[in-house]
Amino acid sequence: MGTFSLSQQNRLFWLGRYSERVRTTVQFMLEQYDRLLDGGAVDYPRFCRDMGIPCIYESAEDFCRRYLFDPGDPSSIQSSVEAMLGNGMVLRETISTPTLAYLQMAHSAMDLAAHSESPSVELQWVLDDIMAFRGSLADAVESEQSRNIVKSGGIVERISLMLRLSFLLEQLEGELRKLLNRLYKTDLPVNQEALEVITRRAVEGEQTERLALLRAVEGLIRV
Repeated sequence: MGTFSLSQQNRLFWLGRYSERVRTTVQFMLEQYDRLLDGGAVDYPRFCRDMGIPCIYESAEDFCRRYLFDPGDPSSIQSSVEAMLGNGMVLRETISTPTLAYLQMAHSAMDLAAHSESPSVELQWVLDDIMAFRGSLADAVESEQSRNIVKSGGIVERISLMLRLSFLLEQLEGELRKLLNRLYKTDLPVNQEALEVITRRAVEGEQTERLALLRAVEGLIRV
């Protein structure tokens, strides 16, 4: 299976989380941007509340610009892109240079979007580069352990966002089962109590209060 230090596990896990966070939140913001252009309302205070981040934005326009591109906002997508690439750079020898290149391309596309008056095309490039990163990870990275840790991080982030934003909840049990399947293929340290909560929901169909399940998912991996 291969052995990784706790630091390497942490980097791989958060590479998965940040890449999924960028992908999902860019998709969300593309929808908000289109709604704004069409004259619709963007309920950014609710989004901030659901995400558990400070609502520091002055208007819907300010939210769409700063949440996307403000490097000084630790909650912004730009900050997630920086963290994603930073983890990838440290892991270059583990994930391979070709795989890292797609993270660099996503970063470059995000910079282009930040300087565009109409950033939808460049943001779509970000999504394309993230998907290419996933494909390269699957094809070019020999270590199954590395792949499974990154994918575990991505699934944790996906489930967290599903629960926070109450979207695609019909897929929740399937994603929980995917997470359990991935974890069994890694040596990631887990919180057993959190694992039991997730297992009861995924395998036994036990109905769990949303916030309790979110806490279990967020507290599952101890890296």
